[in-house]
Amino acid sequence: MIGNYRNLLWLIPVGIIAASPLWKGYAANFLKPRGGYDEVAERAYQEQSQDFVMDDVIITFTNEGVQTWTIKAEQAQTGETDREIHMIDVDALYNKKGESPISITSKNGKYHMDDQHLTLIDDVVIIKPLQYEEMYSDLLHYYDTTKMLISPGDVEIKGPKFNLKGGRMDYDVSTGGYDFNNRVKVVL
Repeated sequence: MIGNYRNLLWLIPVGIIAASPLWKGYAANFLKPRGGYDEVAERAYQEQSQDFVMDDVIITFTNEGVQTWTIKAEQAQTGETDREIHMIDVDALYNKKGESPISITSKNGKYHMDDQHLTLIDDVVIIKPLQYEEMYSDLLHYYDTTKMLISPGDVEIKGPKFNLKGGRMDYDVSTGGYDFNNRVKVVL
């Protein structure tokens, strides 16, 4: 008798399959997702979830374990992508081993993480305290990979014994060398 019941056990899956036209519609209706899927809303949520706004931010850069840049901002927020940071009231300090620090301030700034590019905008002031030099510009780019400060607009540098006005300026932070384009006017 036990062998008989075993042989009949295969009838259960056959019965479920044979009766599927009766219950299949109810099961499909029950398992159907509610509310649908909105791809635009999902993308907007993912983009929004990457955004931030922070007050009193400090960003530091290190090179071979030595802190080279300290950037303080009154406020920071994500830019067009989550790999771009916009900053307001920027105060940066560059420390090079064995040399005096360089202080840089501006009203606004951007940092692009992918290409390590810092852009300072509006009333940019660079101060080299030991040399008593100050530089003024409206726009300044710093490329960390090449260690270059580039000011594409007009530049004014004031020192204790000179006053320099010029066009585009390239400053190599690693060597301390200046390169000016356009006319340069120096008053000693």
